[in-house]
Amino acid sequence: MSLAATIHDFIFTYDIENKYVLKNPSILYSILLAYVLFVTWIGPALMENRKAFELKNTLIFYNFFQATVNAIIAYEIISNMIEHWDVRCNVRHNPQLPKLIQRALKPGWWLYLVKHIDLLDTVFFVLRKKQSQITFLHVFHHAGMCLLSSWGINRLHLVPGFYIAFGFGINTVIHVIMYTYYGLAAFGPKMRKYLWWKKYLTLIQIREENWLA
Repeated sequence: MSLAATIHDFIFTYDIENKYVLKNPSILYSILLAYVLFVTWIGPALMENRKAFELKNTLIFYNFFQATVNAIIAYEIISNMIEHWDVRCNVRHNPQLPKLIQRALKPGWWLYLVKHIDLLDTVFFVLRKKQSQITFLHVFHHAGMCLLSSWGINRLHLVPGFYIAFGFGINTVIHVIMYTYYGLAAFGPKMRKYLWWKKYLTLIQIREENWLA
């Protein structure tokens, strides 16, 4: 199998029972350990005597890619919830359970992947020497979302699965707004006058933390 075919199979096959990365949590723990070490110690040390990277085009592409992927995941989650809203409190004993789980596998798997891609947010801060933005809460949030997405995708068959999906549905919608803002901001000062709604984005993010707490 070619490399392209292997990557395609990894992303677009939703058989989570046979996903090696899900069956072996040590992989996730290793990724998160490497992430924490890089953004708090290794990365800053490497960048200490180097000029900060601008990464303008990279950030524009990355943020709009993230906005698009989160929009697709949000659509998949929300449309599935609306379609099966009447059975939200009786998922386990519903005859449609196999269909519900099968429909949830695609957004669940993509969400798991995108939460790992989110770790690049912090990597870009390191490369741009924006170390002041790498707070404990920032790192904890990104690492925690990776763990939470792994926990959630392995519990789609349980009653709380519907409510897990509801929480991640809210999360992905907010990420669409957030990454759209960051994508526009990456164009530079000329876009500043169009970003007057930043304060509302901050309020929405705070509300999200309250809703999901």
